[in-house]
Amino acid sequence: MIDLHAHILPGVDDGPASIEEAVELARAAVDAGTRVLAATSHVSHMFPTDPHVFPARLAEVRDALRDAGVGLEVVPGGELAPSRVAELEPLVHELQQRDWRILLAHPERSAAFHREPERLVRLVDGGALVQVTAGSLTGQFGQTARRFSVSALRDGLVHVLASDAHDAYDRPPGLAAGLAAAEHDLPGIGAQAEWLTDEIPAAILAGHELPPRPALPRRHRGLRGRMIRRA
Repeated sequence: MIDLHAHILPGVDDGPASIEEAVELARAAVDAGTRVLAATSHVSHMFPTDPHVFPARLAEVRDALRDAGVGLEVVPGGELAPSRVAELEPLVHELQQRDWRILLAHPERSAAFHREPERLVRLVDGGALVQVTAGSLTGQFGQTARRFSVSALRDGLVHVLASDAHDAYDRPPGLAAGLAAAEHDLPGIGAQAEWLTDEIPAAILAGHELPPRPALPRRHRGLRGRMIRRA
């Protein structure tokens, strides 16, 4: 699997404090079936680390993994906090006009999207991609996030499942539990497992056209249905 959201760079945010902890996180990711992990450290006022230090930390992690014999490919990234921008939708549109592909990290954990789910529908209809955290599907972030995640999956608004891992223990990597929970709530969603955890992430990293979404056995009214009813 390819995990596009993890905090593995040491000493830059609330992820690993040391290179040793970063190696533990990587080893846990490999044990969970992950072969590629994106180092998406926070770019946020809460963690005012200069993003220019990220490449050096990434090189340090790669060297440590090679020395430890951990077969995980770590690719560069970053998690840009919405607090850094005044308006989300205009920023997304502007970046898309510059040929950037936008991946929205865990909107199911955003109060703004809980209040106005139609905002997410509009963003997806406009070409934005959506990533849901595997832990949200297991209830790790509360029932509101779980229900929102299930509804978004049901309605075809989710493109990527990621771990948002911060360490090897309390916020570990791994997507299997989230996939199992999703299958419980949405029987048949397993048909999209490879698409969510490998095919789409691989296309994003390569800059390729996205493969088509496998159909679900059944469709139920989800976030789009809520928007229609409210209209």
